[in-house]
Amino acid sequence: MPHKQGKTGPAAARAALLASLALGLFVPPVSAQEARPRLSGILLTEGTGAPVEGAHIRLVDPDELVVAEDISDPGGAFGLPMPPAGVYRLLVARIGYESWASDTLHVDWARESRTLRLDIPVEPIPLPELSVSEENVCPTTPEERAQAFALYESVLPILATVSHTADLGSLRMRIVRPIKYYFAQGTHRFRPDTVTVITGKSLNNASPEHLVAHGYAAVVDTMTTFYAPDGDALAAPGFLATHCLRPVEGEDEATVGLGFEPKPDREDVVDVAGVLWIDTVAGGPRELEFRYTSVRPFLRQNLEPALRLWFEAHYGRVNFGRIQIRDASRFGGVLHFARIARDRWLIHKWRIRRPVLLHRGYFAAGSRGSVTPVAYPLEFSGEIITLLLP
Repeated sequence: MPHKQGKTGPAAARAALLASLALGLFVPPVSAQEARPRLSGILLTEGTGAPVEGAHIRLVDPDELVVAEDISDPGGAFGLPMPPAGVYRLLVARIGYESWASDTLHVDWARESRTLRLDIPVEPIPLPELSVSEENVCPTTPEERAQAFALYESVLPILATVSHTADLGSLRMRIVRPIKYYFAQGTHRFRPDTVTVITGKSLNNASPEHLVAHGYAAVVDTMTTFYAPDGDALAAPGFLATHCLRPVEGEDEATVGLGFEPKPDREDVVDVAGVLWIDTVAGGPRELEFRYTSVRPFLRQNLEPALRLWFEAHYGRVNFGRIQIRDASRFGGVLHFARIARDRWLIHKWRIRRPVLLHRGYFAAGSRGSVTPVAYPLEFSGEIITLLLP
């Protein structure tokens, strides 16, 4: 369901994004946007008056639809495009802390701007899975875990929003997918096919709860689907509970990596391991590289039985070898992030290589055939072409 929008700040932001996409670049909105009426405020800790940095502020209407959102700066300040006159509420969330909601807020367009002072209670939520004690099952030192969590916390407000673009409008995307082409002799090959689609999200994905419970691969109506660790997945508490984090040195001083891998008890599902590369100058994510883990057990349980049945139906009983995976790192992908406004990012391009089970073998007259299943990567990719204004 599209979010409701005002006609000032969001429209200017969408226009700036549209122009940047047309140029193949992403740039912050033009400064003229700042001259428009704003609903400004400052978040302060109740009791101490200390500014609250990195909080996610959302302005919602009576139907709880998000009208505008922002991230508080180091001084606790935030600015929202002035919405149409009406009744609203402010919702404040910060990773690791209790959420907070304001009382009813009456907005009057006749008052071009106003500054709100919000004194909010700051109550930490205990996160036992983040403990850096020696009992941690992750193969890292307490110091490495503390450094990794500091990196993780620094980009969490951004990660929590990169997968949500409904307030910006619809996206026109170029999607490249493999299509199976059959030949006269019954054989087939996969060839890339390009389509243009209009969608509300740059990358469709399973919910974080599904990924924690069932992993990053699933069979739905006989179709095999592999998911990616998008912003929602990374920002969810379940990701911290199921993955080990570690700091990774970047290739230069402007880049630092946040490595992640599934904990040892995640071997029974397909999971992800990789590195989130962070731009230390821009203060946000640049690129996420990942690979799938525990691929062979998933293929053996979900895809090999159908392959066996096909061969038995055509050739009788055959000898099946172990699934061959030449290079497990080929199965995975990369997500590219782009900044479109202050503390606002999105996934503007992605590529995912999913495994499919093919085979090779021989069949001699009067003898039992032999088949070796082979895991082969099929590539899917997507890229935002332009933004369609609502």
